[in-house]
Amino acid sequence: MPPAAESKGGSRALPRWLLILAAALLVARVAAGLEEQRNPLAPTELIQWQPAAVAEQRARAAGLPLLYEFSAASCDSCQRLQREVFADHRSAQTLNALFVPVRLVDTRRELGHNAPEVEALRSRFNVGYFPTLVVAPLDGSAPTVITGYPGKQSLMQQLTAAGVKARLNQGPLR
Repeated sequence: MPPAAESKGGSRALPRWLLILAAALLVARVAAGLEEQRNPLAPTELIQWQPAAVAEQRARAAGLPLLYEFSAASCDSCQRLQREVFADHRSAQTLNALFVPVRLVDTRRELGHNAPEVEALRSRFNVGYFPTLVVAPLDGSAPTVITGYPGKQSLMQQLTAAGVKARLNQGPLR
C-alpha cells in the first residue's frame, strides 16, 4: 500500500496551534489571579446596613435598638470582624433581626477628616479604637460599647445579650 499523501496543514499544525492557545489562556488566568490578589472582590453584604441619617427613624419604626459599627479601612481587626461575623449567614441573620445596623467608617487617616455624621457619632460615643460596636437603645439608657474584636463567639454573645436587654427595657415587643 502506497503511503498516504501529506495534506497541507497536516495533523501537526493543529496541536501546535492548540498549545499556543493553551499557553495564552494560562498566561491570562495567571494575570487575572494576580489582579484578584491585588484587588479582591468585595464580599456580598449580608448585613442590612442603614445610612446614619435615617437609621434612628427606621429603628423607632421597627422597635429595634441601633447597632453602630465603627471601623477603619486600615484596621486588620475590622477586616477580620467583617469576614468572620458580618459575612457569616447565621450571624448576619441574628444581627439583622436584633438591630438596625449602621456602619461608620473612619476616614481621618486616608482623607484627613470624617464625614460630619461619622464625627458626631464617634464623639458622642467616645470612639477612639477600631473596631468599636455600640448598641444604642432607643429609650435613652446607657449604650453597650464593645471595643476591639474578641472573636466571633464572644462578640455574638455580647451583642445578642445587649440587643435582648435593649428590647426588654423599651417595653412590650412589637
